[in-house]
Amino acid sequence: MDGREPEQEPQTLAEKMEYLIDNAFAPGEAPWGDRASDRAVAAAINGFHRRTVVSHATMGKMRSGAIDGSTSGPYVPGQPIINAVAEFFDVDPLFFKPQHEVVKRVFESLNFLRAVHRGDVQGLAGRGVTSGLSADLLAYLNDVAAELSDDTPPS
Repeated sequence: MDGREPEQEPQTLAEKMEYLIDNAFAPGEAPWGDRASDRAVAAAINGFHRRTVVSHATMGKMRSGAIDGSTSGPYVPGQPIINAVAEFFDVDPLFFKPQHEVVKRVFESLNFLRAVHRGDVQGLAGRGVTSGLSADLLAYLNDVAAELSDDTPPS
């Protein structure tokens, strides 16, 4: 034992951002130097992508756990920003999703694949389409496949 407290798994978007900022690079090798301001982190991400993908204001909302006035919930940027930040930090975009959303997506993906294997869905499996579909869309496709299999007359 080294006497350190075990780290808590980050739960919120703000905790996940701070965790990545603090841990994704070796000491002294962070592209923003010693001061990880919102502006410096956004500039590093934008420099990595060679275009503007995130503003310092958006980075501030992501890091602070700001509340989105339109939803009264925590601010969550759009998927293109999540994807760009994930690519910069070399993590899967699912890292930024709440655990229950990840579980739902895996559950629905497995149900969809089961429908494909049963022959209820044809023409999509070969293209690896399940990796890009949302859990809600997969749930809808699963419902449609179930209805179609229930309406199919016996052969």
